[in-house]
Amino acid sequence: MMNNLIAVVFLGVTLTGVALAQTPPEELAKRTGKAQVAVVEFTPGPNVAVMSPEARRQLQASIAFRLMKTNRIHVVDVRHTREASQADLTAVNGASTAAAVRVGKQLRVSYVLTGTVDEYDSKGSATLKTRLVEVATGKVKHADKLSHQSTAVMYSGSDAEMKAKVLLPLILKLTAALTAEVL
Repeated sequence: MMNNLIAVVFLGVTLTGVALAQTPPEELAKRTGKAQVAVVEFTPGPNVAVMSPEARRQLQASIAFRLMKTNRIHVVDVRHTREASQADLTAVNGASTAAAVRVGKQLRVSYVLTGTVDEYDSKGSATLKTRLVEVATGKVKHADKLSHQSTAVMYSGSDAEMKAKVLLPLILKLTAALTAEVL
């Protein structure tokens, strides 16, 4: 009896997940009241040579996670966003919004968050330039330049230390700005 009950609950959860996965993002936004956002991998600015590709991917995943945790935003899985944007990442994060709009339409989202890492100093400072592009209009709904200098001692300047002491405060500032002012 208990096994049957567990099987029924599992089947119900699975079917609900499949139904939601097949729901178009626009419809999902209406049902859930959450904005549909794709977070692309940020590109390094001309003065950034030390930020590894792994650190950039981790930055993308961390921003997506923090936005999702607000419970006001549905964030497209970063693996799908990477597939859609990787070939033209410089253009997506560039001055024109056309490439970001293309990615947004492909992923069927309302917004695409793009950006560049303009400073990444392993001694403890970083600067991010971000843009939230509205896919329907191609307009930049929000643009920001956020900087942070670690007040804690930087021992190694590793990606993990930079993430914990420098990038996390920037991500929290970005998340607060996007959820309070825009989404």
